[in-house]
Amino acid sequence: MTTTDRPLRVAVVGGGPAGLYTADALTFDPDSNATVDILERLPVPFGLLRYGVAPDHLTMKLAVNSLQEVLDRPSVRLFCNVEIGRDIEVEELRRHYDAVVYATGADADNKLAIPGEDLTGSSSATSFVKWYNGHPEAMDFDLSRASTVGVIGAGNVALDVTRILVKQAEELRNTDIDEATLVALAASTVTDVHIFIRRGAEFAKFTTKELRELGELHDVDIVVDPEHIPADDAGELGAVAKRNIALLRAWSGRTPTGATRRIHFHFSTRPTEILGEQSVRAIRVERSGTDGCRDIPVDMILRAVGYRSRPIAGVPFSDETATIPHEDHRVIRDGAPQRGEYAVGWAKRGPSGVLGTNRSDAEATAGAVFDDRVELLTQRTEDFGGALNLLTTRGTRFLDNDAWNTIADREIQLGTIHDRQRIKIRSWDELVAAGSPAFTPS
Repeated sequence: MTTTDRPLRVAVVGGGPAGLYTADALTFDPDSNATVDILERLPVPFGLLRYGVAPDHLTMKLAVNSLQEVLDRPSVRLFCNVEIGRDIEVEELRRHYDAVVYATGADADNKLAIPGEDLTGSSSATSFVKWYNGHPEAMDFDLSRASTVGVIGAGNVALDVTRILVKQAEELRNTDIDEATLVALAASTVTDVHIFIRRGAEFAKFTTKELRELGELHDVDIVVDPEHIPADDAGELGAVAKRNIALLRAWSGRTPTGATRRIHFHFSTRPTEILGEQSVRAIRVERSGTDGCRDIPVDMILRAVGYRSRPIAGVPFSDETATIPHEDHRVIRDGAPQRGEYAVGWAKRGPSGVLGTNRSDAEATAGAVFDDRVELLTQRTEDFGGALNLLTTRGTRFLDNDAWNTIADREIQLGTIHDRQRIKIRSWDELVAAGSPAFTPS
């Protein structure tokens, strides 16, 4: 076998949708003669599909099935519970593989940069999403001491957290939400959620499907001030904006039913300060076109103002854009794009787009890898065994695809115990333990 006839060895850092779609594009054609090792920091794969998509969005979660098929390919290996910079260095990956693709996503959050943002009771929607999705690093939320929550944001994440806050907990029993979180949601005393959107209703980034879901919730009234809704002739509106405006206008004309929970929309309303001594007691907002500010009592604040990527040890990173610098999918290192290092997904372009966007981005990135194939194969001629050799030699406890399948089986067993289809395992240690035969569900 000549150098250029051997398999192309690729490491993908990140086991979320972008990384798995990249592995798919690299190995879908058996004649591509490529092998992919996926290295994931968490004990389980699927990233935001598992820990970002709301538990009641069951259709969207079905994408996991097609991505599992990628993991089941003989040309793809999974290494979970492996952190770059702790278990393996980037320079080692560059020596052991022909190409390295960074697909680490964006799971950190942006801040508002207003006074009081760090008070107890003020946190990111990202943290709340991780909590109700059973992320092993999530902070705890106690909703039994809150009656009013302020959500700041104009996108679908703001709608997701609002929906979970006011939805009847029993309606989530048909999802994989863990029992402890389900109990906490059932004990919630939240009655009102105020959504603050800095721009006008016509500029909100909500998709109509997500917005419409709020109006379909049981025992929930939606409160919209008609004066906040633009007229039909207020400039040129896109198709989504028109549908959203029509929906909001219909809600603004509704007579309250006396529901036990309410969602209040505040458009063109800018938060200027979070008030309280040690914990949140109110939010001060400023409405465009009016004089002065208004204080709205709240017990909790969730900011849904965007995700940010985190830097990876040994990989170039732009603090300004919170992305990996790149050109034509290739990482820019020392001022020049590198053949052999690539970026994909939110780590490359920022938190934008949907699953389909990540798929097309992954296909384009894989195309760049294949374009560089001949050069990549000639500059690395020796097979050092890749991640398997490195991790085994060091005694690192990694979880492969077989271990992940065992974890998935354990989650189904937990569901059976509680008369549900499946229940997520939340604890990091329990996830690792569940990958071994000694695990006993409780």
